[in-house]
Formats: sequence, C-alpha cells, structure tokens
Amino acid sequence: MAYYDALVSAWNTGTVPTGVVGTALTSQTTAQKLININNWTVTSTIPASYTITGAQIASCIKWSEFAALTAAQQTNVLALCAIPNLSVGSSAAEIALLGDGMIIAYFPSGGATITALSAQSPTAQSWWKVNGYVAPINSNDLVAAGGLT
Repeated sequence: MAYYDALVSAWNTGTVPTGVVGTALTSQTTAQKLININNWTVTSTIPASYTITGAQIASCIKWSEFAALTAAQQTNVLALCAIPNLSVGSSAAEIALLGDGMIIAYFPSGGATITALSAQSPTAQSWWKVNGYVAPINSNDLVAAGGLT
C-alpha cells in the first residue's frame, strides 16, 4: 500500500501538491480526476531557460481560458503566438520577460493552459513518473490503492 501513498493523498485532498502544476481534483468525476492527475507535471524540473515557438504556445492554450480574456489581451496573446522563437523558463529573469510574463498575468495559475505549457518543458516530468509509477494512473491503480473513486 505504501506504493500508493502519494496517489491516495493527492486523490483524497483533491489539491495540487506543492511543486506540481495542474488542475485540482475537486468536484470531478473519477474519469476527470484520472485525466487531470495524469496531466500533472512537476515544476521543479522545468529548466531556468529554454526556447519554445509561438505555435507551441498556441497549441497549449485552452479555448475557454482564452475566451475569458479581454479583446486586447486576446490580441496580445495572438501576437505572442506569431513569434517564431521565445525564451521561456522558470528563472526570475525569464518570468520577467514578455513570453512568461504575459502567460502568467493572463492565464489562471494551475489552469489548463499553464499546465500544458509546463509540460512543453524539455525536462518537465509527469507527476506519476516522479512518484515511481511506471505508467499513467488508471482504474486498476485506483482499486489497488483502496478503491478510490
């Protein structure tokens, strides 16, 4: 059962663990929770600086989060997505720059867009992998961990 301690803790609290980017598991179906927990990434593995294309950023933006922006913000994000190569990363110097700064200012922390962008990091790792699981969490894991729902 110790193998499943991290899963049970995350599942039962419903909150995103410290150092992890992703969607909280509260008020969701079991299927939604599985999708979200398998999309969690460990932020401590994101390098201080790396290059990403505007197209990669665009492909990570969740429509509902984009639609919630003002018209001016949407225009700014689309202009950002037109830039061929952007330097982004986890360092204070990087998050003070246009690419990271705009995304952090415009999109919700822990939301789908930031989660997807974190996963684009060349060294970002899935939460399940960091916690010793050999594959994404599935319904068999939920049963083995004590019948989580």
